[in-house]
Amino acid sequence: MSLPDWSCDFLITPTERFWVDMQPFLLAQGYRLRPRYDPQWKPSWLQVQVKAGERPPYPTDYEDCIESSGITLDAIRVKDGQKVVFKRVKANSDELTIAVSLSSEMNKQDPRNCAVPILDVIMLPGDDAEALLVMPQLMRFHVLPYRFLGEFCEFTLQILEGLEFLHEKDIAHRDLFWENLMMDATKVVPKGHHFRKWQTHDGISEDYQWNTRWSVRPVSYYIIDFGLSSQFASKDALVLGTLGQDKSVPELSNEVMYNPFMVDVYQFGSVIKRCVNDYEGLDAFRELSELMTMKNPNERPTAAESLALCKALVGKIKKSGSLDSRVWRRNSQFYMGLMAVERLAVKCGWNPLK
Repeated sequence: MSLPDWSCDFLITPTERFWVDMQPFLLAQGYRLRPRYDPQWKPSWLQVQVKAGERPPYPTDYEDCIESSGITLDAIRVKDGQKVVFKRVKANSDELTIAVSLSSEMNKQDPRNCAVPILDVIMLPGDDAEALLVMPQLMRFHVLPYRFLGEFCEFTLQILEGLEFLHEKDIAHRDLFWENLMMDATKVVPKGHHFRKWQTHDGISEDYQWNTRWSVRPVSYYIIDFGLSSQFASKDALVLGTLGQDKSVPELSNEVMYNPFMVDVYQFGSVIKRCVNDYEGLDAFRELSELMTMKNPNERPTAAESLALCKALVGKIKKSGSLDSRVWRRNSQFYMGLMAVERLAVKCGWNPLK
């Protein structure tokens, strides 16, 4: 019988063709891509023998229907089974230089450094213009809900320490916002998560199990994507440009120069503010977020000053015994906030994401 038109909607896209072409080379380098990118790949859903009257299989029933974004792709490091992520970058870019330098032995010794580790740099065969950065697979910091105040304290402190570290190196990130802040989910999701479908272990099954961050603390957080970043001669540098996720930064301009370091402060202050608004129980961080997002850049604290304010705040929270206070996401993926009976169920072990 003929297959429906949508059965071919999940085939290799033009942007994915690069990874198919690179698969043999990357395997020889010790990295195994998902079966989808094997040059000999045959879609699983097209191999099923369908009898007359039966429903043809949906591609989404199979993991190998899941596409990549083109610029990044996950893989397995063969020698130890570690999940990694490749990112295509220009070989002569500041991104490559900055990312690699932050993973130098000297910089790795500073405990404040939370730039994503660069595990390897792979030059492409026959192409001097591009390279692949190899990084550990991480999870976006916000997709799993915070459950305890101490979890958010840990996140905020680590990122501000990392920002202080970057600024001491005269590096401005310039896109320190929502999608560039990550979490090492190794202990939070022991069974691992799928790179493209984080809410599954394998890309298919809905049986998803995870731990609260507080129960497996400490959890490590990382800053990724140095694609807009620059290293300057000093923190007095002025720049132009309006790129970046956070379009609320007041001074961004293509005509009037501004200080990129204070933009970093604003952007992460925006992250804190959004979390405070999204959760019940994070109000202690509201004043810090307001200071970091002052309209006038000169009225904002520096990264070092923001960190000092955060440390003082967390010290007060710790002294009051409130680190293990519960916090609740106001607008969850369940379309409404948790009711009182549901909150009690959570405290007794119910996992609303399972």
